[in-house]
Amino acid sequence: MVINYDFGENYHKFTNLESNKLVASVPAYKSIFISDTHLGSRGAQAHHLNNFLQKYNSENLFLVGDIVDGWRLEKKFFWPEQHTKVLEQINKKALSGTHVHYLIGNHDESVKNFSDRGLNISELDALAENVTFETQIDYIGIDGKKYLVCHGDMFDTLMDSNTGRWVMFLGTASYDLLLYINTSVNFITRKLNLPYINITGFAKRRAKAACNLLLKFEGILSNHASEKKYDGVICGHIHTPEIKNISGTVYMNSGDWVENCSALLEHHDGSWEILNWRESHSKTKTSTHN
Repeated sequence: MVINYDFGENYHKFTNLESNKLVASVPAYKSIFISDTHLGSRGAQAHHLNNFLQKYNSENLFLVGDIVDGWRLEKKFFWPEQHTKVLEQINKKALSGTHVHYLIGNHDESVKNFSDRGLNISELDALAENVTFETQIDYIGIDGKKYLVCHGDMFDTLMDSNTGRWVMFLGTASYDLLLYINTSVNFITRKLNLPYINITGFAKRRAKAACNLLLKFEGILSNHASEKKYDGVICGHIHTPEIKNISGTVYMNSGDWVENCSALLEHHDGSWEILNWRESHSKTKTSTHN
């Protein structure tokens, strides 16, 4: 008997010669890493994320922190249907055999007890029954390298002092303003069928202080991974997708679904790439460490 499965267009398939039927083999990707989706915030690009999740399948799915934005939900509850669909899709993947790991970040550090804090999201409760919640995890890639996977907020030096937290508060306020402008401008560009304009990303790239903080974050995290005998690190937190080699340590950041709509993909041949979903599914940054 031949069992036919429909896992979506991004599953490799082979033809059974006896029955001439298509049978699903393995998912198109070994592992997919996404982070900083910030569901529950107005900046979340949930419609893009839903399209991505529908088309891309993998053996492992790593949610690398700040998936649900508890900070914003506690200030003002905002949960549209598209955000519900994201959690439903992730839960469906978990029930279908995908190994889903939820790495907790600073914005969703209380994700396991949201209901106790008055944040009743039934889809999140359902997800909690089918995924593992962790702060960090070791991952052995197909390339044989050992990776530390974590959100990365614990390596953010701005979170270590009162002064740093004030800087973060002011930076967050400025970022929120830019994000509001970004959302408003791109609402118009979508209506006019014009390309997406990443105002927040442009501002970050032009801000010298922001660039220095990003480099410091990458360096601290890579040094920690090296000291702990890891070959590399996979993280999120700073909304900057990247694959690079830092003093012999592989640094990979999956980016975000607020500004970049990016994901880190591990292929079955051991290669890695960053997919920018919004930019015609074609702009990628390929691995430099193989």
